[in-house]
Amino acid sequence: MKKDNCNKPHRLQSIIPLLLLTLIALTGCEEIMDVSFNSNASPNIVVRGSISTDARAHRVILTYTTDYFHPDTLMATGATVSITDGVNTFSLEETEEGTYYTAENVRGIAGRYYTLQVTLPDGRQYSATDYIYPAGGFDSIAQTGNHKTHYSGYGYNVLFYGQEPQPEGHCYLFMLYKDDMVYSDTVTEVAFADDAFINGIYVKDYPVYRIRESDLTDAARVTLEMHTVSRAYYEFLSALMLETVWKGSPWDGPPANIPGNVSNGGKGFFRASSTKRQSKVFYPTLRTN
Repeated sequence: MKKDNCNKPHRLQSIIPLLLLTLIALTGCEEIMDVSFNSNASPNIVVRGSISTDARAHRVILTYTTDYFHPDTLMATGATVSITDGVNTFSLEETEEGTYYTAENVRGIAGRYYTLQVTLPDGRQYSATDYIYPAGGFDSIAQTGNHKTHYSGYGYNVLFYGQEPQPEGHCYLFMLYKDDMVYSDTVTEVAFADDAFINGIYVKDYPVYRIRESDLTDAARVTLEMHTVSRAYYEFLSALMLETVWKGSPWDGPPANIPGNVSNGGKGFFRASSTKRQSKVFYPTLRTN
């Protein structure tokens, strides 16, 4: 007993410094640092636009880069905008601030390069070039999945069927429409893929999208739109997702600028693509006939 009593003061003396260190660490001083950043005195252009093999009014949206702490979008108005394939040149008209359209009968031709040309009111010039690859095979779509065969809330898969052509190197972007309204309405929701593992084979039962059960309470016309795009655009989308949606793991790489195809330090991407689409009526529960 005497031995235990003698050890107690020594144990207490060893614990007290640890408690003091912990208290100091928890109540340490906070130094406020006021960091000032230079304003974005010379904003650059940001391009969002495309041309496809569809005969339609193709759109180009022009904005300016902004300060990190003042992210309000500033539209680039009053620009002179055109698209050329080296043979034909299509002028675009500004229908609203920063939004420019071609005439309604303009369409791209597979096998040609298309260049967007932009001249700002202050004289700065930009260009962006992309190539239209021939469209991949696309036969049909089908519906699968419902609350009777899967977990509640699972939804309905949109399945793809089509022949993927040779040679290897094709890249694809998919858009989804429900009753002619865009369902994949943000860039982070679009589906895209390359043919690394499917080159030259017939693709079937491939789930491209999923429609939520709550969004299919009645029969609806579903349209899957496939764009055959360049490798450069595929890499642009991949980099965009890596810097936004696909972030958060301990293995993330350091932040990096997203590679675009706009010259003179401009941002964004001007896309050229060939287009195919297939439609089908989807029902809230699968029909067996």
